[in-house]
Amino acid sequence: MRTSIQEKEALLLISDGVAMFTSFIIASLLGHQGHHFTLDLIYEQGWGFIALFLSTLLLFFIFDLYTLHKVPQRFTQQAGTLGSGLLASSILSAFIFFFFRKPVPRAVFIIFYVSAFTLIFFFRYFISKQMLSHIQWRALLVGDGEKSSEMAQLISSHPYLRTTIAGYVSRGNGSQALDMLPRLGSTQDLVSIAAERDIDQVIVAVPTLDDELLRLLLECMQRKIKVADFREVIEQITGKVPIDHLNDNWFILALSTSNKRYFWYLKRASDILVSCVGLCLALPLFPLAALLIKLDSRGPVFYSQLRMGRGSKPFLAWKLRTMTDGADRNNVHWTTDNDSRITRVSKIVRKTRLDEVPQLINILKGEMSLIGPRPEALSLVEMYTREIPYYPERHMATPGITGWAQINYRYGNSIEDTRQKLMYDFYYIKNRSITLDLMIFLRTIRIVLTGKGAM
Repeated sequence: MRTSIQEKEALLLISDGVAMFTSFIIASLLGHQGHHFTLDLIYEQGWGFIALFLSTLLLFFIFDLYTLHKVPQRFTQQAGTLGSGLLASSILSAFIFFFFRKPVPRAVFIIFYVSAFTLIFFFRYFISKQMLSHIQWRALLVGDGEKSSEMAQLISSHPYLRTTIAGYVSRGNGSQALDMLPRLGSTQDLVSIAAERDIDQVIVAVPTLDDELLRLLLECMQRKIKVADFREVIEQITGKVPIDHLNDNWFILALSTSNKRYFWYLKRASDILVSCVGLCLALPLFPLAALLIKLDSRGPVFYSQLRMGRGSKPFLAWKLRTMTDGADRNNVHWTTDNDSRITRVSKIVRKTRLDEVPQLINILKGEMSLIGPRPEALSLVEMYTREIPYYPERHMATPGITGWAQINYRYGNSIEDTRQKLMYDFYYIKNRSITLDLMIFLRTIRIVLTGKGAM
């Protein structure tokens, strides 16, 4: 049995669902003792289980309990994260039940969460120790250059992949030998070596593919051996696209949007709905925020700045002013730790992301989206375009208030930080979907609640 990253994540999700359903049955059996318990009673309270299940699932996504490289490897740490997620779920469920006349009985409610913690922890421990511990992918690298060395280091540093690299094959005599891996032979012997070594996956890490190598890779595929380009493997493991290894063809082949029509319709409808709701909820807070900003420093309440939008078209982005008036009058500078330009009150405003709320107006106008690459000031875009390859290509997507780079990388105040975030932006542009947007939205909630990444 071999499992990919997505299959492992799905396995965790299914096991949690089974554990929660079993917990609800146990809680119903024990919580109704002496109260004429019947199966009809479980059916009547099915909506209660749905609320418990969805709230727990929601909080587990926010706590990154289905992102394998973020799930703690030590089960004592994982127990703490599980407990925090279930505690937050119980508070959310109690809030939901407050609005219903017949909530789940208190005994059922308590027993469910105690049982859920026990079963979820046990199921995850069993899956990790008993099932996944016996699963090991065997991979073979094609190529002996820097790309192969990078792949070997990346895979070895992520033990949850359960992958062992048997070695590599290369053209010629293998002049660029990899110290960490054995050379198993020439690319001409690829098929026979893969069969002898019981290889599950061939990772191609060569600059070009000639006709002979293509034929050999197709033969591997016919033998049910998975063949993957090293860029795809890096993308799958890290959640970002390696821009150092891209070429113009990648943008044409990987970023086609021909089949995303309905995604754009649904995304636009969601943007309008969330913007309207968000503005209505934030409207009562604006007078207080405006008063505090005016009392704290001189200058206007709102701040506008030309930023680069989709198709490299500039637009005027709006925010609540969080810096001293005229802080970027001469030029746009990165925000740094303990930046003296940030006013005292604004430190709180920035941590709660309240300063971003006026950009909901930009979303209603279609200049921005809720989810997408973060729009940058024009002067910074000019600098990034000179220093970072393929930077202008990020403008093929509508910019957003939050995005894949924002939830996976720190604020960033350097060229290298921007380069790293661009890799995440390209991952989002390539893989954008309603599911990915929902995942980003949920993780953004956690960032807003914790103040992580704000500056």
